[in-house]
Amino acid sequence: MNYRNDTETVVKYVDNLKTAGAALAQSDPDSPPPEDMGIFAESLPAWEAGKTYARGAIFEYQGNAGYVKQDGVLAQEHQPPFSTGTESIYGARPAPDRDGIYPYVYNMSAKAGMRVRNQGVVYRCTSDCPDMLWPPSELAAHFEAEG
Repeated sequence: MNYRNDTETVVKYVDNLKTAGAALAQSDPDSPPPEDMGIFAESLPAWEAGKTYARGAIFEYQGNAGYVKQDGVLAQEHQPPFSTGTESIYGARPAPDRDGIYPYVYNMSAKAGMRVRNQGVVYRCTSDCPDMLWPPSELAAHFEAEG
């Protein structure tokens, strides 16, 4: 047994899965990508200021996945994704950590069962919550703190 070769094989396989998943997430521009597609963020093209994006385009920004909600969006450096004022332009899909916990990112969506961390507290989503403009601590109808 060669553990090093086995490990390299598994890492390559996971990388291939991420690339395939990222491509699959782009398949329907008329529907937002799944809430948990942030796991593919590192396989997505980086967001670029000055570029025009079509509705449904997905990208990576600051380690998280994002998507474009409108057609013909000219990306502006002073209006980056996931910032206040861009709610109708971009949606966020954060990348989970190794424990499957997603960091709170402005304008993300969460589905029931997702775990979201904000300011050191982990919350479990109890019902689907699209376009989160507030952290889970302020959305008691959708989240409960763990522990």
